[in-house]
Parts: sequence; C-alpha cells; structure tokens
Amino acid sequence: MPMSSKVYFIKASMAEGEKTISEKAQKLFIKGNFAKCFAKNDFTAIKVHVGEDGNNTYITAPCMKGLVEELNNLGTVSFVTDSSTLYVGNRSNAINHMALADKHGFNLQTLGVPFVVSDGLLGATETTIEINCPQNKEVYIGAEYENCQSILSIAHFTGHIASGFGATLKTLGMGCASKRGKLQQHAALKLSIGDNCKLCSECLKHCPADAITLGKIQAHIDQDKCIGCAECIAFCRFHAVECNWGMETEAIQQSIAEYAFGVLKNKKNKAAFFNFVMSVTKDCDCFDTPNMKIVVDDIGIVASTDPVAVDKAALDLVEKKAGRKLQELIANEDLNPMHQIRHAENIGLGSSNYELIEIQ
Repeated sequence: MPMSSKVYFIKASMAEGEKTISEKAQKLFIKGNFAKCFAKNDFTAIKVHVGEDGNNTYITAPCMKGLVEELNNLGTVSFVTDSSTLYVGNRSNAINHMALADKHGFNLQTLGVPFVVSDGLLGATETTIEINCPQNKEVYIGAEYENCQSILSIAHFTGHIASGFGATLKTLGMGCASKRGKLQQHAALKLSIGDNCKLCSECLKHCPADAITLGKIQAHIDQDKCIGCAECIAFCRFHAVECNWGMETEAIQQSIAEYAFGVLKNKKNKAAFFNFVMSVTKDCDCFDTPNMKIVVDDIGIVASTDPVAVDKAALDLVEKKAGRKLQELIANEDLNPMHQIRHAENIGLGSSNYELIEIQ
C-alpha cells in the first residue's frame, strides 16, 4: 500500500466573491506550509488556464491573487503561464493567447506578475524529456517549464470529454505540453461519424485539421488527417461522433499522467498543486460557451505536494457531494476517470492514498 499523502482542504464557494476565495487559497498555502517548495530568486511558473474567450465559468485571476502574493513575498521571480492549444482559437498562438490573458486579468495590473506563453510563438518552443514510461519514452513540453526552478499549479476541476475530468494531472500533462506533445497524447483517439449525423456541418467548422468532409448522407473523418483533438465530439449536438471510450481514453489518460511525470521530473520537492473545486462544469474551460451547466455545488479548494493525491481527493469530494459517480455527472458511463490516477501512481508520480486535513 503506497504511503498516505497530506491533502489540505478549505471550503469555498464562488458566491463568496473573488476576494474571499483569494484569501482562503492564501490561507491554505500558509497552513499547508507550501512555502517550503519555493526559494528566493526561483523562476516560478504559475500554471493556469486563462479561460477561453466567451467562457465565464473558469477560475478568474483575482481568485488566485493571494497565492501569487505568497510567492512574491518569498522573493520568487514568478510568472503566470500556459501553453498553446491544438485547436484553432484565441489560445493557439502566443500573441492572441497573451491578449486574451490580459483581457481576463492574468497580467501585472491584476496579479503583480506577467503572463508568459511557455511554448513560444507557435507552440513549438519545447524541451524533450526522457521518461521511459509504458506509453511514451520521451515527452515534449513547453521550454519555460524546464527553464524554471519551481511550479505552482492552479487547476480548475471540471469534467472532460476525453479524460473524464481535468484537474492537476491534466493541467500539467496536457496543459504544459507543446503542440507536438498535445498531438502525441491525442493520437490515441480514433474518431468516426455514425448514423446519427444530420449534416449540420458544426464538426467541419470546428475541425482544426481539415479532416472532415460532408457526404450526401453523413460527414466523414479522414483518419490520415485526424489529430484526435475531439473538437467534433464537443460540438456535435446529435452524438454522431463515435469513439471506443473504454480503450482509447485509457491510453490518452495514461499519456496525460506520463506527461505530468515529465513536467515534474526535475522538480522534486519544488512544486505545489491547488485544485479549485468550484464552478464544476460538465466540460472543460476550453469551451467558449457562456454559463455552462454546473454539475455539482461548489465544494472548495484542495492542495498538496502530491499531484495524484490532490486529484483523487478532489474526485472523491465531487462524487460524495453529488451522491453520484463522475461518469453520471458528465453523462458518459463508458469513461473511467480513474485511469489517469492509477497510471500516475503506477509510474511513481504520487499516491492515491491521502489524509484530508480541513482548514477552518
């Protein structure tokens, strides 16, 4: 039985307002003694998701201000950061990504630190890290994660169409990967279009790889062009896009865990992980949809130096609060979200056993 890890928890709700949430996150940082992970003059990457343009259920910048203040008080040289997306949008290149980050308050004026895109102008400025794991022998991550000495990961717990949920492991594994790294992870998904197709063309409009064509009866996905990004699944209203969820999402979740392993390979005792378990939506913050449906009442913030334990604790809290399994909440019974946690534990990234310590 793996050793139990400490996970710190504080109740919080979006209804309390950004200032109170910020103060509670800061209190969690102090009570959990996360300062030990950071040193004066560290280049410290604060991994965030700035929210897609149009989305209003992401965790806003002011909610993170207290955490950034703690890093500044320690004398770190901190910056908020994310990497480019595979899909076409405002986060697919550094210029538009930085403009969106600024629009959403992830900037010097709001947080006291700048926003830096970790993988360069076009998502190709990367570092190759050898990991020798079952799915990947090496991984490709944004160069700035390797250049920094420490990482503070601030993740928003949400459902996810391919991994079941997105929290710390996905924020690190998918969120820190360069475009080549993201492509490598998504390659496990083999998508096709079935008889439910209504030829509405939404999948064609949102496919970043131009892999979809419209036939007389239904749309068709060119497997040679498809990058497995699952945008077609996300935008299809008729559930026409098909995938072998049982096998293929296990592979993508294992790749996510291995990429997280690569990101943290040279950050032993130099990383802390915060999951904001509030505004928990069925789909992730990459959707540009406003007012996405909340699937469970707000719970709070969990934090740990163990990325596996903090995700398992967040998942347990969500399922306990909802009284249902995550698969039911995201309406995909075939998708097992535990693959990423089990694989991360198997490769030595952390422990799924934890002690939950509530902070009042």
